[in-house]
Amino acid sequence: MQFLPSPPLAQIVKHFLIIENQQILNVGLRLFSDGNTGMVFNFGNPLMHLKNDDRITELLPMTFVYGQLDTYQNIVSTGNIKLLIVVFHPFGISTLLKIPAVELKNRILDLETFYSSETKNLAEQIFNPLNMFFKIQLVENFLINNLSKNNRDSQLPFQAISLIHQHHGNLSVAQLTDTLQVSERKLQRTFEEHIGLSPKRYSGVIRVQHFLKLLRKNSGISKTGLAYDAGFFDQAHLIREMRKISGITPSQYLDQPNLLAANFLKIP
Repeated sequence: MQFLPSPPLAQIVKHFLIIENQQILNVGLRLFSDGNTGMVFNFGNPLMHLKNDDRITELLPMTFVYGQLDTYQNIVSTGNIKLLIVVFHPFGISTLLKIPAVELKNRILDLETFYSSETKNLAEQIFNPLNMFFKIQLVENFLINNLSKNNRDSQLPFQAISLIHQHHGNLSVAQLTDTLQVSERKLQRTFEEHIGLSPKRYSGVIRVQHFLKLLRKNSGISKTGLAYDAGFFDQAHLIREMRKISGITPSQYLDQPNLLAANFLKIP
């Protein structure tokens, strides 16, 4: 279920996402980039994070933030999944935390790292059996209280992101710089500061996500045709790009009848 944020947060929060799923032990999950960042409040059973080609396992904090993902993340459930996720706009997390977005790239960090005095109390309240709207209200109050009153200039990243989405990721860096009237170097620095991925990489993520949206709506249509519609040269090009981002093929994605989210699913 998705819930829109209140007006004071609309500039940094895209929506709130609730994921609840009855699981058994040791169910594999995969999270991959959709171009956004997030803040997660886990009020279910703990989750395990598999690192370094699944050779190292660590317990995920019950509250954590994640930056832009340049590679997919493997997670294992230990029971019932109950998550409240703040899905930020691409530049939202860096605006809130007041740090360069590139420093959060491919990282999952305990929320206490940034808000040590507030996190424990907030997590305890969310873990209580409250109705979902009250949980969201608690998180909204927390975010509003911590939103910087001295927001960094986000006009250029907002314009760049808007252009990329308007063209479904099919806009070259040269076309971006020409349209925005900025140098490639400035655009690159802006993305490092506010987004966390390069303009080219971010565009690739959005192109794949556009294809997956078409695939979910038109599962009976040829994948090759949908690949062309999404801006890929051919199906082989699509599969390469999708594997880089998600580690799976379009067919494997389509085999998942009940996605937890568009970029969060069960894996064998």
